[in-house]
Amino acid sequence: MKVENSIYIFNGYKFLDFIDTEKFKEDVLSEFEIPEKVQKLDFPDYYSHLMVNFPGEQKITGKIFFENILYSHLKNVFVEKISAHPNLNIEKFKEKLKQLIENVNFKESIPTNFHNLMSENGFYLMDLLNITVPNTSFIAGCDLTEINGEVSNARFLFVEAVQKSTQGTVYFIAGIEIDFKKNLALTMIKNVGGLTKENTEADTTIHQLHQKAINKVLHTLGIFLKKPQVKNDREGMFKLCKKMDDNLLDDLRGELYSRVDYTVKESVKNLNHVLFNDTVKLSNTDQSDLRKKIKALLLSYYIEYQIKPLELVRKAKRNKLIGYPTRINFTSNKSSRSSTQSSNSKYPVSASDMFHSLYFNFEQALGLDSWSVSWFTDYIFSDEKDIDVIQTTIYSTTKQFRIVFLATRPLNKEIIHYVINTIDSHR
Repeated sequence: MKVENSIYIFNGYKFLDFIDTEKFKEDVLSEFEIPEKVQKLDFPDYYSHLMVNFPGEQKITGKIFFENILYSHLKNVFVEKISAHPNLNIEKFKEKLKQLIENVNFKESIPTNFHNLMSENGFYLMDLLNITVPNTSFIAGCDLTEINGEVSNARFLFVEAVQKSTQGTVYFIAGIEIDFKKNLALTMIKNVGGLTKENTEADTTIHQLHQKAINKVLHTLGIFLKKPQVKNDREGMFKLCKKMDDNLLDDLRGELYSRVDYTVKESVKNLNHVLFNDTVKLSNTDQSDLRKKIKALLLSYYIEYQIKPLELVRKAKRNKLIGYPTRINFTSNKSSRSSTQSSNSKYPVSASDMFHSLYFNFEQALGLDSWSVSWFTDYIFSDEKDIDVIQTTIYSTTKQFRIVFLATRPLNKEIIHYVINTIDSHR
């Protein structure tokens, strides 16, 4: 959009609940030279300064705004595999995108003077749109990435104007990213509390908005998604969690188990003799299981008395693990459900005595239906002393595979993609 006569009015106030303005300004500094006094302006005046003083770079400014909405606070991420998609030839795909824009955005509640700006080549209109009519859904921004004449990636900000009891009309946003190279679709949503349901069409939960985004955007484009393979997903999550635990504790287990093996074996033999008679006694399998359980409990006491939780964190970083589990919820091969967690996101679950008391069951688990992981933000391992983490919880059900980022700080595209690609590689 051209700013004529240096007049520009920022109208994207409803999007400000979804970004960190200071992070936006930092990102802008990587593209433009901005005077220090301008950096201190409030966001509408700051954005207006960019549009007026860099009129030829409005696409760059819009993209920074777009990505700060898409990757900052939309922390409920539905991760789904693509089963079918349209022709990815760039011109063919743009025809589908033009149809999508007309179907979703060309309506009375969106001023017609914006329609010519909503191009199938991509657009960023978050700063101009101020939609106040409840239950209006629209695409505020979208872009495409092309490789050798084919679409490799498509991104959308799908927005619904909803009623909030304390604020009137607010936005409920689903950020959509479609990676055709990985055949993966992400729907990213921030939970907005206090929404009121004016009618049956109004969406008030992340699950409702997720479904509407799929129906309105993906299906219109001809993109369809596979149902979650819940058994494979849960098995994959268990294997990843077990791999992390083994890497962190295998050497400790091996050392302690070798030191106590004879004592534990004799103790179980004596207990079997004291508790049972010759006709009724523990089977060899049960004696073996009991020895394993006792050793796991001994390890929990050893860790409690000899190793501080922070030492385990530092060890995880030295070993270049992605991070460490902090909560696990699993089903064992006897169909019993178990759950345990650490005291907080800064400590591994392996520092809790409850984890070791359940370790025998965990080893035989069929899969994890939910678990939490703290990820090292220094995922390229440039500084061994940097143990900063962000926590996620992963949910695997018959209806969804969802990753929830629990950090209150704004995220970024790189950490989101790193976490999702790592998790997805184990599904």
